[in-house]
Amino acid sequence: MRVRSTLAALVALTAFGFGSVVAVSPAQAVSSGVAAEEPSSTVVESAALINGRVVRDAATAQRLLDAYWTPERMRSAVPWNPAGIVDDAALEQRDRPGNVGRPDTAARPAGPTSPGPAGPTGPSRNVVSTAAHCIHGGKGGSDHQNWMYAPLYNNGSTPHGKWPAKFFHATVGWTKHSYHWWDFAFVNVWPADGLRLVDRTGGNGISFNQSKTIPVTVLAYPSAAPYDGTKQIYCQAALHWAAAAQVKVFCGLTPGASGGAMFQNYDNDARFGFTNSVVAYVWNSRNYGPYFDSDVRTVYNRAKDKA
Repeated sequence: MRVRSTLAALVALTAFGFGSVVAVSPAQAVSSGVAAEEPSSTVVESAALINGRVVRDAATAQRLLDAYWTPERMRSAVPWNPAGIVDDAALEQRDRPGNVGRPDTAARPAGPTSPGPAGPTGPSRNVVSTAAHCIHGGKGGSDHQNWMYAPLYNNGSTPHGKWPAKFFHATVGWTKHSYHWWDFAFVNVWPADGLRLVDRTGGNGISFNQSKTIPVTVLAYPSAAPYDGTKQIYCQAALHWAAAAQVKVFCGLTPGASGGAMFQNYDNDARFGFTNSVVAYVWNSRNYGPYFDSDVRTVYNRAKDKA
């Protein structure tokens, strides 16, 4: 295990290049005329709020987020720690025993492109991966406001701009129950100056149903001591099985690292890899994240072609 600071790669929240769309509708079970509780895997989609309202155009979103997230406010931001998170191995086994299909690479890394059609990597090129608690408060909570993504953020500086959130995608397992094993989400961001995110910065690939024991590179912004959240930290370690639908790495990244991607086959020269999980929490020097199986693929499918 190796932990170091780096400014070589994209930040913890991961921009993707994309494949083809798969339409998925929320499930609804009915028995004896009474609607059953929604399955935890049910996809929840919502429009992001800026200053308490839904914004209808990219220019307004950019203006409001630039005004809100000043360098001083970004440097003074503190990690949000949700209360009431459920971490119960027996319940996890029943609720999400693992929807593991064949190994699947849904998108490959893509470099920046000129404006125009996105080509074989898919039409949206605007998706960021993160932890669900980074977008929503969980059981009894609501969506977080004024959410943005800042590639290569460094001590208040945003060299690739601030990308305001447009749509959030998570599951009932997080938004209604605060289950650790559903703590993942995907975010569509607004374009900036007419360019989509991946057109500007390039993006990582994403894969599902991979081995739970592969080497990974974790990129994140831990903010509790000995870190301060002002720069990106990386850890190279082996992925381990943790529970029915969770994995872990022995990285010891402190709170603030949430949403940081766990990459398979990360290329430090190209500065891209394949996202296999995201950091959800730390316990006893271990960082845990949801296993990216076919349930995660379903949520990704809802986000990947959302304009």
